[in-house]
Amino acid sequence: MEALQAAAAERVATLAEAAGRSRGRVLLAVSGGSVTPGIFARLVAPPLRDRVPWPAVSLIWCDERMVPFNSPESNYRLARETLIAHVPIPSLQVYPVATYVSPERAAEIYHQQVAALLAAHDGQIDIALLGMGPDGHTASLFPGFPQLDAPPDRLALPVEGSPKPPPSRITLSPAALNRAAHAIFVVAGADKALRVRDALRGPHDPHTIPAQIVQPPHGHVLWMLDRAAAGAL
Repeated sequence: MEALQAAAAERVATLAEAAGRSRGRVLLAVSGGSVTPGIFARLVAPPLRDRVPWPAVSLIWCDERMVPFNSPESNYRLARETLIAHVPIPSLQVYPVATYVSPERAAEIYHQQVAALLAAHDGQIDIALLGMGPDGHTASLFPGFPQLDAPPDRLALPVEGSPKPPPSRITLSPAALNRAAHAIFVVAGADKALRVRDALRGPHDPHTIPAQIVQPPHGHVLWMLDRAAAGAL
């Protein structure tokens, strides 16, 4: 997994460096998961730390659990402790989900924040760092859930009854994820191998494999896999 994390961090740094150089700003959407801390650890250490234009970065989340900011299950806490605390991202450019209000209100607040950020970033998320679960979910878009059919004008959605605890979450919508200039799936582990095969080589069926819904019309999708996750290809 370390080689995968190193390669993913290198890719994020390269893309962030290019976006900062061309536009002077970078909109980065991150996820939780077991692979992410190792990616962040490499981004905050030389030499990658010195390549990323951190003061130009605005940080959002692909999804969040409706838990307090200090909860071990919080994706914000993970990023705060392993990324934000170690690099000079301005605090006003960090946009955690408002998990202290109702899921519906939190989704509405996040929709407005993401809409404003997209308007300021030429309508695109520069980098969306994603994972995929053994069931094919990405962000908090789960197989068979109604969020997969959300209206295209909605950028953030509440999720109830998540098959993974905790049950309440906020997720970027398919429309938001498809604003990515670069969507990077970083997937590790043999338990993902069959779904990776289905996602990449099976029929297009995002209601069964939600990761397939990420197909930005003006962007690129990159899958980065360890040997175990690629084992069924």
